[in-house]
Amino acid sequence: MIKLIVAVRKRPEMSAEEFQDHWRTHHARLVKNNPATLKYVRKYVQCHTMLAEYQRGDVAYDGTAELWFDTVQDKDAFFSDPDYLKNVQPDESRFADMTQDRVLCDRGRAHSRQYAGVSCGESRGQNT
Repeated sequence: MIKLIVAVRKRPEMSAEEFQDHWRTHHARLVKNNPATLKYVRKYVQCHTMLAEYQRGDVAYDGTAELWFDTVQDKDAFFSDPDYLKNVQPDESRFADMTQDRVLCDRGRAHSRQYAGVSCGESRGQNT
């Protein structure tokens, strides 16, 4: 499996709430319902910076997106697919500062659901 991780910064004129709402609802729907996604993407995950973090000052990134593919060729095919280019890509610049995004491509590997004594879904403190 290939895991693409995109560190995303919001457009400067958007509030964190506006950014998260657009990404979580409108953009997620575009990705989920796109024929290119159904053909190439095995998993799509959004991680949003907790709103409480903004009260502490600048955040490094406003969130990350994970896109999982079977092969590098599937990743490349997705990002050049006409359905992605027509319907998903134009929306990205409506909420994300594309000049600030950073991308990491990794061969995703499954690990235990336990890390440092905390199971997935548990929390070590307050979440907002």
